Amino acid sequence: MSSPEVPPEPTTPPLSDTRHDAVEAVTWQVRVAAAWSWRLIVIAVGLYLFGKIFVKIELVAFSFILALFLTAVLHPLERRLRKVLPGPKSLPAALALLLGVAALGAIGWFVTWQISTHSAQLGDQVSNFVDSTKNWLRTGPLHLKSADLDKLTKNITDTIKSHQGQLISGAIATLRTALEGLAAVLLILLSTFFLLRDGEGIWSWVLHLFPSRAQPRMDHAGRVGWGTFGGYMRGQLLIALFHGISVFLLLLVLRVPLAAALAVLIFLGSFVPLVGLTVTGTLCVAVTLLEHGPTAAIAVAVSIIVLVQLEAHLLQPVIMSRSVEVHPLAIALAVITGTILGGIPGALMAVPLVAFLNTTVRALRAAPVAADGLDGPDPPGGALVTEPPEESSGESDKAAPPAAVSSPTARAAGGSSRKRTGQA
Repeated sequence: MSSPEVPPEPTTPPLSDTRHDAVEAVTWQVRVAAAWSWRLIVIAVGLYLFGKIFVKIELVAFSFILALFLTAVLHPLERRLRKVLPGPKSLPAALALLLGVAALGAIGWFVTWQISTHSAQLGDQVSNFVDSTKNWLRTGPLHLKSADLDKLTKNITDTIKSHQGQLISGAIATLRTALEGLAAVLLILLSTFFLLRDGEGIWSWVLHLFPSRAQPRMDHAGRVGWGTFGGYMRGQLLIALFHGISVFLLLLVLRVPLAAALAVLIFLGSFVPLVGLTVTGTLCVAVTLLEHGPTAAIAVAVSIIVLVQLEAHLLQPVIMSRSVEVHPLAIALAVITGTILGGIPGALMAVPLVAFLNTTVRALRAAPVAADGLDGPDPPGGALVTEPPEESSGESDKAAPPAAVSSPTARAAGGSSRKRTGQA
């Protein structure tokens, strides 16, 4: 009598079965998304830490950036002086810096002199405007009573008296800010001088902070970006001169007081594209309204609007090249962001920095490939393929997924084939 057959014990595949490896089960798209995700997280953390450090050294950072602005404007002058004045490099750099400081000082002195000369006349106009406004509030459609106006004036006076302590503390803070401003001015002058004198050496030192294989691309992109930065500043200088002269002639025809000082403010405000001209133009409209009434003020307002449109549609495209041009939406976003982060200095710096970054990133992506093939932009998938693809006539190699190209087996096979070729 035969014994009954015992069924075989069920077996399960081991977890280490390479045919069902968990890594190979992940799709190619998920791998690419994961690679991008952790890199973007690292970049975001780096930008956050950079922002925290920037806030701690805000005075030094803003001073150095303003020094870069001055260097971009004065660099062509320094190069011409270097050709005319042979000798130590310090002489043309110092002379160019002195000329720039003298021009800025003359502008500041002129504005102060104009304001002090016409301050009494402007004060009388403000008083007349306040009296006219009170009279309109009494006799106009609002029909406010004199008691209500006196009460409003009394409330304003009481508010000022009750916050005298805050006003004093604000004056102390203003004094501290003035001292910090003086230190910033000295740092700007010192940085500008050394950037004019030793710019090439400083840039060479910066390049050596990067790996040697990346230095040619960084050098190319940096020089292209610096050319864009300088071209933008010099182009904006021409646009600001055009705006200042145009507004000066208009205010001179209308016999508006402080015409020259207001034209200088228009000139300075034009360094903040679109927005700066609008803000300083509003001040011109207000002064014209105080002096000559609404008709002349409307004429000035229309002129300011025309100038803003000329800047956006004619001056920017004509004076600045296509590589320097920045879209108006990017300008608006950059100015608003710069104002929120850094106030007036941030608004001044925002657009040139955006133009610099835009051109630098484009130059990095379009940098020519070096003779050894190591420099220049990576080919598509170059960040994932670690070895050059081998030429093959087989159809299986053409159909292989990207993961197979960078696998250890493929690299080993490629290495052995190259060895056999060398021996042959």
